[in-house]
Amino acid sequence: MKLEVCENKRIAKNTFSLKIDNPALFDASPGQFFMVKINDFDYPLLRRPFSIADFSDRYIEIIYKVVGEGTKILAGKQKGDFLDLLGPLGNGFGDIKKGKKIFLVGGGIGAAPLIYLSNTLKSMYGISYEAYFGFNTKDEIYVDFGKTATMDGSSGYAGNVVDMIESQLDENCLVLACGPTLMLKRLAYVCYQKKCSMKVSLESRMACGIGVCLGCVVETTDKDFKRVCVEGPVFDYREIEWQAL
Repeated sequence: MKLEVCENKRIAKNTFSLKIDNPALFDASPGQFFMVKINDFDYPLLRRPFSIADFSDRYIEIIYKVVGEGTKILAGKQKGDFLDLLGPLGNGFGDIKKGKKIFLVGGGIGAAPLIYLSNTLKSMYGISYEAYFGFNTKDEIYVDFGKTATMDGSSGYAGNVVDMIESQLDENCLVLACGPTLMLKRLAYVCYQKKCSMKVSLESRMACGIGVCLGCVVETTDKDFKRVCVEGPVFDYREIEWQAL
């Protein structure tokens, strides 16, 4: 479906917020994503997956970082341009029930889907939470809520976000996380040690987004494989064979 660009602006170092007109033809849940065709030409050939940073009856927001030719082209899109979107796709974080202390934990561009999740927790479920985000430097920070950690110590906690929250976790906590694989692996180990629950949104390279190409499969603890684009991207962390990632 071709949708019109409403806004495309830089919000942090190499990081952009893209808002696209929502024709109110579908709904989307936190944790789901869209496959975006960057332009009408053959290059880049494949669509790119982008998580949903915000969703309303007026627009769909995607937050992305310029890391290659595809996102470099995307950064040049202007209001009035059109993009071809496929979605929303995948399984999101699902219903979050009251009862446990909720922690939102994001790393880098992985913080983006947690913005929409945070809005939903407040507006739909009336659930309170604590939010923690990790970045390399203060120039990369694009969230305006929660607490932050930076690897270079330029803002907030000096170090990684997992170390920042480790002492606060126990069996009464539910962690909802998205970020780089190394961050999630470390967080999974901590949650296992602390006996707390966690749902993770995995970042993975996707070619089709609909489960056909099998390019995004991950190994599970029962020695099976699941597709991040269809069975995920959100999983219970106990399903994932972390040593295989």
